[in-house]
Amino acid sequence: MEDIRNNIARNIAECRKRMNLTQAQLAEKLNYSDKAVSKWERAEAVPDIYILSELAKIFGTTVDELISAEPKLPEQKQKQVFSFSKPIIALLSGGLVWVIATLCFAILQWCYVPFDNWLCFIYAIPLTAIVEIVFNMLWGKKYVSTILVSLLIWTLALSFFLTFPKTDLWLIFIICIPLQVLTVLWLFLKRKKPAEETGEKASKDDTDKTE
Repeated sequence: MEDIRNNIARNIAECRKRMNLTQAQLAEKLNYSDKAVSKWERAEAVPDIYILSELAKIFGTTVDELISAEPKLPEQKQKQVFSFSKPIIALLSGGLVWVIATLCFAILQWCYVPFDNWLCFIYAIPLTAIVEIVFNMLWGKKYVSTILVSLLIWTLALSFFLTFPKTDLWLIFIICIPLQVLTVLWLFLKRKKPAEETGEKASKDDTDKTE
């Protein structure tokens, strides 16, 4: 039993480091406390079979490999390549919006449509912001989302204002001010983690295992 505990501790620590995860980040993925992860890596406690299976999914390996003395742990090269490609995908998607905007501008120009064709490029800005927000929600950082949402708010207001210049639509910029304040406040709003629950759960499981 002692050998298995040491194997698990070593393998969890090695897999975590290969994925460039901190103990806190790994704990968050498992909805556990970082103290529990620390105990596992110090061989002071053993995660239950469910948590072992969840760890195996996160690390891209198997439960057998996690408890093995000489595991064949997977390399993270593929993951690193995918991480590198994330901003490229986001930029290409945003670029596609501008390609469509350019096509619309050209078509309207050729057809002599009585419309301010240059507005196509103004409309492309909030549309690009929306596309980038979607990708950033999946892969990016919260502060980047805040910047993108701010860009979306003000460029949408600008688009409406330029489209209907003869109205009192300038008041829409007044509406944008509280929206901007809420967006900034959202940046500093931290998700409440059930630290006490996860801590108690981890402590209880660790106690059961050590007994």
